[in-house]
Amino acid sequence: MAAARKAAYCVSFLMWILADFTAESLENVALEGIASQSSTAYLGVASRAVDGNRDPEYSHESCTHTVGGPNPWWSLLLPVVYRVTTVGITNRNVASERINNAEILIGNSLENNGNNNPRCAVISSIPSGGTKTFNCTGMTGRMLTIKISTSFGILTMCELEVYGELAAPSPSFSAVVMGRRVAVVQKKLCWSDALLYCREHYWDLLSVRNEQEQRGLEEVLRNTTFLTNDPSVSSRHVWLGLRRRLMGSSWFWMSGASMSYIYWKEQHIWQVTSPCGGVDADDSFYWSNFPCGDHLYFVCLKEFEENGSRVEFYSFTRQ
Repeated sequence: MAAARKAAYCVSFLMWILADFTAESLENVALEGIASQSSTAYLGVASRAVDGNRDPEYSHESCTHTVGGPNPWWSLLLPVVYRVTTVGITNRNVASERINNAEILIGNSLENNGNNNPRCAVISSIPSGGTKTFNCTGMTGRMLTIKISTSFGILTMCELEVYGELAAPSPSFSAVVMGRRVAVVQKKLCWSDALLYCREHYWDLLSVRNEQEQRGLEEVLRNTTFLTNDPSVSSRHVWLGLRRRLMGSSWFWMSGASMSYIYWKEQHIWQVTSPCGGVDADDSFYWSNFPCGDHLYFVCLKEFEENGSRVEFYSFTRQ
């Protein structure tokens, strides 16, 4: 009986914590994201929904508007993965019924503009010019999508707010390399798990596209204290997003970036069996291949890049 009472108390205490963990105590992270939508009409661009202005009057240029058609959607790509507590949506003061039955989706899949992600809530209705808050109970993701499944619809909003906290990734050293935000992650993983970790918490394993970015990466690695203070041999090797085609000799970046610049340690690197690549974090900083199963530190690119098309990757060994 005592154990049952204790369990009931833990559940009720947890529910109290969730109820008290209100949006007011968290930051609106939507302002940091990149908005897009299925189409645009009457200059109602997607970014208007994350301009920090709840004004419901369309003529004041703070509301979005899609073209009328089947299955309209609006998506927000956040800079990193968040644990989303609530989502607030402000409706227009006219034609308020247009948002009825829209779905709020949250997850990490970027496929189909986030339309394949799990559902947080269905918007039955929002009063004209009003703001309604939806509880997402800590769903984790960096892509939020509003979609209406209908043969003909128009999606319009005047503000969307996302309240949550950073999903807790491993400690990392953050820096900027030629305008690109990167994180050297203080966690040793095999290449495939490192790739999936970057895609879950940030954007991708880092690609190096030119000599300036290579020199910037070298400077970052020299200043990463957990690398320089780690006495193990593996600390001198760091995973990048380098991959060799299994049925060929060519290498490519998983981010889809061009391989026009190379900095290999070996001239004929493809002749070595391992198809996974990284950088020697010593004075040379040459690229090299390492056994894919080696557990190494790795470098993530933290933000979405418009140029390039990421290579899909699936791991059947990840725990």
